[in-house]
Amino acid sequence: MDLKAQQPAEGVSCTGIWDDTRSFRVSCDCTDPAHDVHMWIEVNHDSDVKEVEVGFYVEGSSPHWSPGWNRIRAAWQILTQGYHRSEHHLLLKPQAATNMAEAIKHHVKLLSQRDSVK
Repeated sequence: MDLKAQQPAEGVSCTGIWDDTRSFRVSCDCTDPAHDVHMWIEVNHDSDVKEVEVGFYVEGSSPHWSPGWNRIRAAWQILTQGYHRSEHHLLLKPQAATNMAEAIKHHVKLLSQRDSVK
């Protein structure tokens, strides 16, 4: 299957454009907006670090009816260790996954080219 990125992109929408940053919403195919991922692509302008930062923000949940008191366990882990690990699964059709990858590739290239002009 040879998929090409779409314009406009199915499953991926640009939500913000700033000088050195682009933000996107990647929609989960389950259609629940709480499962969407917010993706930020930013070019760091630090002379010592020439990297691109890609961040993903998700909304996690721990239903109170889950066995084992998950919320209390997570709070205890944060209090005693300073962090809590969780995972998030995003369901994407092959076309949406292709569009997400192309959004990252395209905007990293644009932002990097802009940075090299300065």
